[in-house]
Order: sequence, then C-alpha cells, then structure tokens
Amino acid sequence: MREEPLHPELEQEHEQPADLAEAAIGLTPEQLAQYEAVIVRFLRGEYFSLDEEGKVADWNRQAEGRFGWSAVEVVGEDFFEYIASPAARDAARAELTPCVAGSAYEGPAGCAFELETQRRDLSVVRTELAAVPIRVGDGYRLNKVLGDIITHRGNPIEITRMKKRHADVLRLIVTALDGGDMPDPLGDDGWKPGGHRVEERWLPAGALVIFDGSSVPHIMQDTAAPSGSAATVSSGAPLGELERLRDENHELRTQIRDMERETEDLREELEDVRSRGGARKRRGLGAGDPGITAEHIKRALREDAFTFHCQPVLDLRSGRVAQHELLLRMVGPDGELALPQAFLGTARRAGLISAIDQWVLRHAIRTIGEQAQIGRDVCLEVNLSGEALHDVSLMPTVERELATTRIDPGRLVLEVTEDIAISDPEGARSLAKHLRAIGCGFALDDFGTSFGSFRFLKDMPVDYLKIDGDLIVSLSESRTAQLVVKALVDVARGTGAETIAVFASDDETLEMLRELGVGYAQGHKVGQPRPIAEALSEVETQGLRPVEAPVLQAAARTRKRAK
Repeated sequence: MREEPLHPELEQEHEQPADLAEAAIGLTPEQLAQYEAVIVRFLRGEYFSLDEEGKVADWNRQAEGRFGWSAVEVVGEDFFEYIASPAARDAARAELTPCVAGSAYEGPAGCAFELETQRRDLSVVRTELAAVPIRVGDGYRLNKVLGDIITHRGNPIEITRMKKRHADVLRLIVTALDGGDMPDPLGDDGWKPGGHRVEERWLPAGALVIFDGSSVPHIMQDTAAPSGSAATVSSGAPLGELERLRDENHELRTQIRDMERETEDLREELEDVRSRGGARKRRGLGAGDPGITAEHIKRALREDAFTFHCQPVLDLRSGRVAQHELLLRMVGPDGELALPQAFLGTARRAGLISAIDQWVLRHAIRTIGEQAQIGRDVCLEVNLSGEALHDVSLMPTVERELATTRIDPGRLVLEVTEDIAISDPEGARSLAKHLRAIGCGFALDDFGTSFGSFRFLKDMPVDYLKIDGDLIVSLSESRTAQLVVKALVDVARGTGAETIAVFASDDETLEMLRELGVGYAQGHKVGQPRPIAEALSEVETQGLRPVEAPVLQAAARTRKRAK
C-alpha cells in the first residue's frame, strides 16, 4: 500500500522541484552545503573519537599533526591528561564529559568550545573543537555515518547521495558545531511507533570530536616546566630524562601494537579462508554467533549494514598488485564488525544466502564503477556460495549492474570453492560459461584438495585456480607440496588458467612460487585484509594502472583468451 505523503503542502507548492530528493526530505540548498562541508572535513581527517571514559579511541594523521602526539602514544590514554594544557584541563573535562558519559543523555546536540592544547614539544595552541555523542541502541549511529563517508572517499556522486542519506545525522553534527540544541528528526526518519523519539532512547558511548583543521600556530614554548605540566614528573625528573622515558615508552608501545595487529591480521585471514572453504575447514559455521539472528541479517540487507574488507593479490611477474579479493563483514547488533562465520550459518538456515550473494555482487560492481570514475582500474574477486549455482536471478543481476555502471566486465571475477564445483559440476560449468560469455572472470578457490577435480577442468572455462592454502604454508619445507604445486601450475597452463597461491606469508615462499611458475600470490606477506576504503585509497602506491578505454580492455581480454 502506498504511504500518504508526510508533507502534502510541500508537494503542491513544488510540483516540479529542481531536486526531488531535496524536496522529499525538506532540505534547503544551504543545508545541503553545510552537510557537504561536514563530509569534506571528515574526508580531510579533521576528527578523532573518545570512548565513554574520555580515553582516545581513534587518532588519525590529521590529529597527530594538529596536536603533536602520535597514535601509539595517545590511543587508550586519557585525552585530558595528554592533550589539554594544565591550565585548561579541568574546564575541558567538565565541558566534554557530558558528551561521552555512559548514562542517559538529555543534553544538547553536542558541545562546541575552544580548548588550549599542549603539544608533545610543549608548545601550546588553541583549537576549536565540537564534540558529538556517538549514539548506540536502535538509533542511527554517527560512527556508521563516518564509516560510510570514508568508504566512498573521493567519489563526488556518492557524496551527493550521502548528503541526503545521512541528512538527519549530518544536521545533528552541524547543530553541534553551532552549539545548538538537539534538533527534531527530519520527516519520520527519527521516530518509532509509540511516538518516542529515537534520540530519547539513544545512549552516548563516547564522542566524535571534530577539530579546527587550520595550520598549527606556534603560540609559546613552555620552557619553565610548570608544576603538573608535561615538562615535569612527580619525582622531579628533568626534561631530558622525561623525553628519554617517553621515547622508550613510545618504542615499546609501537612494538606491542604491531605484534597485536599482526596477530589479529593473521587470525582474520585464517578465519576468512575457513569460512570460504569446505566442511573440513569450517569452524562453527553451523552455530555461528547466537547473538546474530535472521532478523539482524534481514535488517543488514535492508539498511546496507554489510561492509567490505579486501586483500590484495600480487602479480609475481610484474611485482604489482593486480586485483583484490573482497571479504564480507556485517555490522553486528553490538555495532562491532562480524566475520562471515558468525552469520552465514544463520543466513543459510533462514534462506538468506542468495540475498547476501546478490547484495555483494551489486555493491562490488558499483564499487568498481565508482573507482573507475576517479581513475582507478580496480579488479575485484567475489566469493559466491553453493546456492549461487542455482539462483536464476544471479546472472540477470550481474548483467543489469554491468549495464548500469558500464564497467569493463573483465574487472569482476566470481569464485566458488573446489568442493562446491565438485559437488555440482554441471552448475559450476554453467555459471562459468555464462560469466565467460559476458566477459567476467571465473575462479576455483581451494584448488588442489583432491586430484579427482582435475578431470572436469577440460570442460570448465576457468580463468584462475586458487591453490589450496595447506599446500602453500608448507611449501618451503615439503618437497611433496612443491611437486603438487608444480603439477597444478602445469595443469592450469594447459587449460589457459592463471594460478593464485593463497597464504603466502614470507619472502622465501614468494620466491619459491615464482620459481614454480605460479602467476599470483595472496597472503600476509603481500597484504593483510583491510577495510576497502583504506586499501583502495592506496591503489596508486600499490601499482595499479589508471583506467584505460573500456573497449581496449575488453579487446585485450578477448585476445588473451583466444591464445
């Protein structure tokens, strides 16, 4: 049933508005300009975040440049003790605490004030700050808005959409910058059945702090080392000794954080492979996370609460990153990112796997198109479930999105695992042939788990064979693994396919893969899984080519297959 318009008088007054989306949500051009200014500040990195205790939760390069402290020094530390000057510390704490306190919040949209901050070199500057509570609960999260903005970094079309998609929250931020009260929701987006405002049920769990992004003026050098300042310690240690201790602390914390990050990256990479692999590699996919229900997954599909990480794939012959594999994540009920094994089991039981496949494909193709608009030639690998082989709407979705975005189909590679292909060779062969017909790539993942799979390769149009990770992790120590990998390379060449080795974790393995004739490598040594915006924003430094004319790319791909 069609809903009645919220503001019929507006529709009558503006029967043919210049911007239908603008009229539908009641925004003026001036408001949209304000929202774009906020988005631009986010893109410039003029923000950091605090947790509910006032400790630094996120600290970027812009914050390092403005305040003079590195992330490894301040993340997890009390913002007021590190950053605020002794003279301004108590006042800043009193001003900012209501925005981050973990109790019911009834204050204004946020708070805006000027803070005297002390840099690591003891110089003091004044910085304009605006703190907005980061909301949790069933409301729209500010951190989700921020993630959306950063994901679409540099895409002017998507920025225009975001001004409307996140109008309610962007207005909240603008109001906080102006020091105003909590605004009423736009339309009915901020209301729920029962007449209660969403904001009334939101609880702050920290604050997003936007700061003055101007160049840092040098105001004064505090050489007198006043009591309680960063220039002295309680034992009366001189400045030189304090700096030495700080440097040692900085180095130790850097080493610890690097080790923690490396451990987490390896764990995440392992879990991604397990979640894509066969039954012998799966761990807990049947049960998953009991906190994630089918309703959570349905809501994630409706509200685009999925996101991508990706991992680079290195061309071993040229030494350049050739493409990226997409790795799916879901924003869980607690706001944390959930790995696939936490929700795929529930999705399968609820019959939602095909819907997830379709979501991933649509957004992967659109991401390729968005990157092409800003001059980046990005090729993405997309994992499909076994259900995709029998989803009659899958290929129409792919063809429709390709036609809409007008990208080179060769930049999209769809892959299934070897055990899926073996269990349904006809379905896999049909999918591969359809993809080949429209110019997309097809890959078999976890290849080499069974020599029985070789027999159907002659009839399977495969572009990439991704060699099973168990062979790669033991490659430098196992002569048998080396012989098997060499055999797989020879078979791939005979069928016209390229080989990709996963789990490449050290230089010795990479060198051995080159000697064995493997074409591509993926793994910890090449690059860890990272948020897609972070990875693709560095494609130029990773060596990816600028976009060429699509017709030339398609022709080149056709010539390659014909050889």
